[in-house]
Amino acid sequence: MNETVAKKTPLSEIHALSRESTLTNPYAPIVVTLLFFSIKFALSACSGSATLPSALWAQILVKCFSFLTEIFFGLFVAGRIRYFTLLCENRDATIGNLFHAFKKGPDRVLTASAIYQGIPFLCSLPAYIYSVFHPVIVDMSGSMPRISNENLIRAGIISLMLLCGAILSFLILIPFVPLYYIITDFDKIPLSKAIRMSFWLMKGNKLRYIGLCLSMIPFFILGYLSLGLAFIWISPYIQCNYAHFYLDLMKQKQGGN
Repeated sequence: MNETVAKKTPLSEIHALSRESTLTNPYAPIVVTLLFFSIKFALSACSGSATLPSALWAQILVKCFSFLTEIFFGLFVAGRIRYFTLLCENRDATIGNLFHAFKKGPDRVLTASAIYQGIPFLCSLPAYIYSVFHPVIVDMSGSMPRISNENLIRAGIISLMLLCGAILSFLILIPFVPLYYIITDFDKIPLSKAIRMSFWLMKGNKLRYIGLCLSMIPFFILGYLSLGLAFIWISPYIQCNYAHFYLDLMKQKQGGN
């Protein structure tokens, strides 16, 4: 792709733009966020409500069902991305944008969602397989739960494998970061071209994206310390940061035009 590279916007300016986008219309983004998390909670409850035996085949079945549910939920993830992109562009952003992907290329969104879910799943698979064959057993026979040194070691190994898998999947997915934005921005672009465009946009911007993610950590900590309640206000600001980052990538690669 031909490109004329414009100056990169500092992250501090992206934060400022995000605050402005969030405060311009503070109520609608909160409603969209509440609806988004309500749908996520409902789907999670459905996928976790099945009562099956503890056999290996049953665990695999539950894992597969949960994986398919997460892929389907990608339609709402793409819709939320569409809403906040329009909000940050000062365009007509409505609650209906949350269902945008159901009307515009759901097949592309579902395939992209399979990529987003498949890579973390594959990266966490070694830890899952290890936990199946080396389960952590807690002794509940006494007044206090007890765990042996062997099981502590197993728990440590599983935690380390999960951490390494999470870091690996994060690094692998960095070039795919703008993919949802692209396929919701360009309704008729083929997925293969959208993936190439995603890699093109992230070229030279991977460290900037890591820096943006690191700058969001204090907000995630605040959200978890509030038992998730603060995410109602924090999540719109975080989403605006990612949307403005994408818009800056587009402006940067197109020479500011």
